[in-house]
Formats: sequence, structure tokens, C-alpha cells
Amino acid sequence: MLNLIGWIPFTGQGTAGNNSVLMKLKNQLLALSALTLLLPWSGWKLLQELEHFLREAQENAMLASARTLAGAMPLEYQSRLVFAPDLYLVVRDLQRPPNLDGYVDDWPGPGHGLEFRSADGELTVNVLAGSYRDQWYLLFDVHDLTPAYTRAYTDESQADGIQLLLRNPRGLLSFGIWPEAPGPLRLSNEGDANAQVEGFWLDVDTGYRVELSLPGTVLNSAVSFLVRDGAQDGTMADAGADRAAGSLHQGAPAQWISLIEPWQGLSQWFAQTVTGSNRAWLVDRQGWVLADSGVTTSPGTLQTTWLQRLLYRLVAGSRTQLVDEWPEEPVRFNDEVVRQALSGKEAIAWSQDIDTAVVRNAVSVPVELEGGIRGAIVMQSASEGLLLVTNRALGRLLFTTMMMTLGLAAGLWFFATRLSQRVRRLSGAVSQAMEDGLNPASSQQEILPLVADRDELGELARNNEKLLQAVADYRQYLQTLAGKLSHELKTPLAITRSSLENLASQELNAGSRRFLDRALEGLDRQAAIVRAMSEASRLEASIQVAEWEEIDLRSLVRHCAEAYRAVHPGRRLDTELPIDPATVNCAPELLAQALDKLVDNAVSLTTDQDVVTLAIKRESGQYLISVSNTGTRLPEEFQERLFDSLVSLREKRGAAPHLGLGLYIVRLVAATHNGSVQARNLPAQGGVEFTISIPVLKHAPGEGR
Repeated sequence: MLNLIGWIPFTGQGTAGNNSVLMKLKNQLLALSALTLLLPWSGWKLLQELEHFLREAQENAMLASARTLAGAMPLEYQSRLVFAPDLYLVVRDLQRPPNLDGYVDDWPGPGHGLEFRSADGELTVNVLAGSYRDQWYLLFDVHDLTPAYTRAYTDESQADGIQLLLRNPRGLLSFGIWPEAPGPLRLSNEGDANAQVEGFWLDVDTGYRVELSLPGTVLNSAVSFLVRDGAQDGTMADAGADRAAGSLHQGAPAQWISLIEPWQGLSQWFAQTVTGSNRAWLVDRQGWVLADSGVTTSPGTLQTTWLQRLLYRLVAGSRTQLVDEWPEEPVRFNDEVVRQALSGKEAIAWSQDIDTAVVRNAVSVPVELEGGIRGAIVMQSASEGLLLVTNRALGRLLFTTMMMTLGLAAGLWFFATRLSQRVRRLSGAVSQAMEDGLNPASSQQEILPLVADRDELGELARNNEKLLQAVADYRQYLQTLAGKLSHELKTPLAITRSSLENLASQELNAGSRRFLDRALEGLDRQAAIVRAMSEASRLEASIQVAEWEEIDLRSLVRHCAEAYRAVHPGRRLDTELPIDPATVNCAPELLAQALDKLVDNAVSLTTDQDVVTLAIKRESGQYLISVSNTGTRLPEEFQERLFDSLVSLREKRGAAPHLGLGLYIVRLVAATHNGSVQARNLPAQGGVEFTISIPVLKHAPGEGR
């Protein structure tokens, strides 16, 4: 039976729209999985907190140790700090006797000596002192761009030279160093020829160096010297204008430079007090190292990659600097951490070795005696454990969090995929049911999937099933309504018609006759509606019993076109038929009725100047029967509903009613032949074309099904 007004149209757009929604749902779940990246981020922050905690604990321990050393220093050395000379030079212990060649290879901490400058700053002298066993040595590093020697002048006072005074328990020694040229030196005491000094004068790019081996002992000794630049700018200098730097003034010591040996007793006390990989120094107010706990075993045996060092610096932030380690035997400290302690503030500094896994922590605390800052305790701890612990923790953290992230992302992906598949199955089943029509007698499990599931999608499936069942019941009611109405209305219409015809045979005035004509006209329209409803019902019944035969579509279309020309004289109706036979197995009567509806629409909606064309062509295993006309075009918004029942686009209605069943019948005929029907506007205002596609059937539907 036909569904006259209850057919619910279905198009493919709903499915496409649902697919896009499903893809969005999957993408949303995948975006949600990005929240799992909070795991490595939180782990990273936790690792930074751990590293900060380890640093803080080590800093506090180091500062506590440094404060203890500063407060518990033996009184002997506290007194030495308080009563230290105003000017002194620390004599370094040398590992081997230096070669008297003017080079600094044998000296610890070259450049970290006692410095003197001339009044104009052009002449600079850096002095180092060292001892090996019973011999001690001096090194003068002179910055002088205009060296001059006595061989170039008649007066040695016009040449560069050094006046050196040495005071020790044996007396006062005076040496004048005025060489004729660079090279070895052998000097004699100006007052005692038995006291001799050996040395070497070496010219360098910045000036010259003088290395001396001195007699006597360092204990209770002092020196004073003057370095003179005799010739300035390559010209002869006036005696009164000589440039000089040192502690002598007019041949007499303005200041004696005391020679102090490192405090071995305090160094031993430091070595016994400081344990582990820590190292401690005592420095004076100028940064000179007075005591040293000794070199510790270096932990930096493990080489790290640039990536490991970079990761550690990212974790540690800007608190760690990449620097080389301090000298093994420092002579003088000039670092910021030491300067802060000498100014009265405790200080902390972190550094990391450039090539190894060693991380160093240096702290300094001031030594306050007699109300003043007398020096500072500097401590350093070197360990590769902090970096290794951080790197290992970081590696494990990254591995664990990445595995968790990948696992959660994979789980969410699987869940999203399964959810999309389930929703797609349900959507496809609902769409298919709406398109094909729900059979109430079929099994519910076969109609929709997921109805047995106990989650939200199962509930949605059950609600859709109820909705489809209600639609099916309503459609079944509407399918029988047309036959019932046409049957029930025939008798009342016949009675009404006979009554009106009897009334028409009577003598009536003009007004009554006019109302009678209107009543008869309305009755005719009602009868036409009933006939159309009966025709639709008969067509559905005739589809089930239609006779199928093998025909040539060209012959069918040709005969129909001749009949249409006879019915519509004066209208131009063309045909475009292929040369080859178009043989199909079909129901000719049904196809003829479908062509009747399409041609009737084309003729009724166009003018006499428009052309109606019937054409046949074969395309992709199908025969396409088209009816096109020039002139009238279809509204875009109605093309999707055009083949639904009771849909009509006619703006002017004539005497014959139009119920909107014609194109609906065309669709039923096309569906009966396992085909389809489409309508489209031709380009360039060319009109409208309706096309029925029929597969090349091998069997009649009744035989092949």
C-alpha cells in the first residue's frame, strides 16, 4: 500500500553530518588525551623541587661547616690574622725547583701575585714568591712596552732595571739588576760579593720577566724593590722623569714586603676537620690563600653528553654556571663568592664542569676578629652525585610518564574509535530503517544494533527503536487510509451527486442555479481526489502483479512520444534515442505511467514556446531515461523533497486538482525497477531535467528476488 502523506524523506546529508560529528567527537577525545602531558610536566616540576631541596640541604651543610671552621680556628692563627703585616707576599710551596728561564710553567697561579703600578699606570709589576726545600725564588712579571738595556746608554740609570733589597736575620742585601741584554743573570750583593743571586731576564710581548733564585731563609725575611722604566717611548729619558713601580722611594724602602709561608699547621687542621669531597681555604683580606685543606679525590671520572648537561641545566635553571674547575693549588681568589665574604656577607655559588658530571658548590663566610673582617673561609664540595641523581630521576620520570601518556592516549584512541564505530553503526541502521521503511514484524535485534547494551548508547538505541516503531505504525495507518477513505467516500459522493443532479432538473432562479453550479464543481473536484487516491492504491497493487517482459526502451519511448504529440497538439516534443537497441527486462506499463507523469509535469509547467525532450542513453551499466524541458526551473530548496508524497510546486491550480502524487509515483516505479530518479536544473538557465535510471536487469523483480 502507498504512503500518501506519511512518507518521511531521507537524504544522505544526515549521514555525512553525523560522520563529521563523530570525527569531531574522536578529535575531542584525542585532544583530551593531551591532558596526559600534565603528567610529565608535573613530574618535571617535582624533579625541580627535588633538585632544589638537595641543593638547599647541601648549601646549609656547607655553610654550617664553614661557620664552624671560622669560629673554631686555633687562637694562634686568629692572632696571626689580626696582627698580619700591612704588606706581605705569600711564599708558595713549589712542586719542583723552577728552571731559571723566565717562563711561568713551574709557578702556581701565575698572574695572581702582588701587583704594583707606576703613577701613570703605564708600568705594571706582578711579583710572585715560592720556595723549594731550602731555596726560595722571586718572579717579576713586568708590563713595559719600551724595554731598554744598558748597552744602549752610557749611564745605566737610563736603562730598564730592578733595584732589590733583601732583609733577613743575616742582614741587609742589595742587588741591582741592569742587564746589557736579555739572558742569564748573576748578581752580587752591592756590599758583600759573597752573597750572589742567580736569575734570568726574558723578553716577552708585553714586557719582560725576571726570575731569581735568592739565598737565605724565608723566615723573618722581607723584600723591597723598585722597577724602573729608564727610556720611555723609545727616547732618552730625563733622570727625574723615570717611570717606576715598587716599594722603594729614593733608594730607601717606603714599605717592606714581608715574606710569609703558608700556614701548614692550619692547613693540617683543616685537612683533619674537613672530610669527604669537601675542601677548605683560609684567605686574607686581599684574597691570598693562607691555608688549604689539600686536594681531594676528584669525582669527575664520568663523561656526560651535551644532552645530559643541557637537561640538568634546564632542571637547575640559572643557578648553575658552566665553568672550569678552580686551580688545583690556588694562590689567590678573586671570585664573586669570595669578594662577598670579604665584604661581610655569606655567599653561595654553584658551578658545573664543562665536560664531566661534576657539580660544585662553593660557600664563603667572613672571619670576624676584633670587630673587623680579617679574612674568609671558603669551602667547596665537588660531586657528580647531584647531576647523576637528577639525570637518572629525569630519565626514569620521562620514561614512566611517556609510557603512561602513550598508554592513556592509546586507551583513549581505542575508546574513541570504538565509540565512533558504535555511534556510526547506530546512525547507519537508523538511516537505513528510515530510508527502507521499518518492518514492524521483523526482529527488533535485526532492526537496530546496541539495543541490548546497558550504557547510554544502548538507551539511545532503544529510544530510536521506539520512535521507528511509532513511525512504522503511523505509516501503516496512513497506507490503509487512502483505500479506506476512497471506499468510504464513494457512497456519500454518489448520493450527493444524485441529489444535486435531481435538483438541477428543477426550475431554479439565477442565484440558486449559480450556487448549484458551484456545488457540482466542488463535487467534481472531490470525486477527482477520490479517483487519484484510488489510482495510487491501484498502482501499488498493480506493482505487485505487474507483468515483466524484455522490451526495447527505444520502442516504448517512441510510442509514448507519438501519443503525447497527439494529446498536446501545437507543443514541440523531441526525442533523442540511441542507434543500438536498449533492451531491458521491465514492466512496460509502469514505465509508461512514470513517463506520463513526467511529461504531464513538463507540459503543464511550461509554455508553447518551450521544448520537451525525451532521451535514452546508457551509462555505467544503466539506462538513463530523461525528460527535459526548457523554461521553468526548480527552486533549490525543494529539490530534496520533490519526490515526496503530497508535495506540489504548482502556483496556479486549474480545474483538475494536483495532489502532489505524480512524482511520488515516478519514484515508486523507479524503485520497483531497482533504480532511482533524480531532478536537476540544467546549466545556463537551460530548464529542468528528470532522469530515471534503470539497471540492465537479467530477471524480472519477481523472479530475481
